[in-house]
Amino acid sequence: MASKHDIGWEHAEPFGGNRRTPKCRHGHERGGTSSQPCGAGIKRDPIRSFNIREGANILLKGIDLYMFPSKQKSIKSMFSAEGAKKVGKAISKFFLFNGIPFNAADSGPYYQSMIDTIAEVGPGIKGPTGYQIGNAYLEEEVQELEVYINTLKAKWLVYGCTIMCDGWSSRTRKPIINFMVYCDRSMIYLSSVDTTNIPKTADYVFSLMDKIIEEVGEENIVQLVTDNEASFKVVGMLLMEKRKHFFWSPCAAHCIDLMLEDIGNMKHIKEILDQAKMITSFIYNSLKVVNLMKVFTKDRDLLRLGITRFAIAFISLQSLIRYEGDLKMMCTTNEALW
Repeated sequence: MASKHDIGWEHAEPFGGNRRTPKCRHGHERGGTSSQPCGAGIKRDPIRSFNIREGANILLKGIDLYMFPSKQKSIKSMFSAEGAKKVGKAISKFFLFNGIPFNAADSGPYYQSMIDTIAEVGPGIKGPTGYQIGNAYLEEEVQELEVYINTLKAKWLVYGCTIMCDGWSSRTRKPIINFMVYCDRSMIYLSSVDTTNIPKTADYVFSLMDKIIEEVGEENIVQLVTDNEASFKVVGMLLMEKRKHFFWSPCAAHCIDLMLEDIGNMKHIKEILDQAKMITSFIYNSLKVVNLMKVFTKDRDLLRLGITRFAIAFISLQSLIRYEGDLKMMCTTNEALW
């Protein structure tokens, strides 16, 4: 509301006693504001005053309202969606052409960091050749890993470490003993020994373990973890007797494996496991039956690899119980599918 001392009141007067709607003293139609005189002798078209709410409802002529949608995507997000699809297609072509397993994109942190580094450097960068990857960059990677391992070794004296011994067979049925060191939630591979045509006697295993202890440092070791075999048990006792501050512990996974083996050898449980093996053998001996089974189990397998060797039989038994209804439907289905 304008002040009564406003100079505009020289050319206007309140209409009906309301200063919000002034009337021109020169005979023109009321309108405008008190601070903006209409100007004597100037003819104007009638002016209708309106408030902001009324003005918001007036359509703007010559402007396409679809140019300003309520939830319009930003230019940045539009470019990122288009760019992500372009990058995904290029990477997919590289995977498909070179026969790289698809799950390689989901394993490890280096896949996304590679994409981020390329995007940071910008376009025009030429990728390394196979020779550069196998020589210069491989040597740099080895040096970085050596630095990382040395930082872990520096913690051995501070926190103490655990020597872990694991015996297993390779794909070619070659017996191997692996030695690893665990410290402060980190584990590193130390060495492997091929024991082909060498009996794993207590004396032989003791000599191997003694060399590993000397390499790591007796003052850095707190615990030893080995398989639960008879020779490793004897070695654990001998090492604790020789070095009083050592503790020997059997591998928990191997203990569970031996427990499942003993449970599986019980008469009534062995009969059930044999029947389950008979069913799975019948299904997996025929590719046609396997494909038919996957139709009813929604592309799920009955056999799955377990943590331990004897756990596989119990996991397979659990799968048979879970898909019991689906397998019954498979056996009673139309004969044409068989």
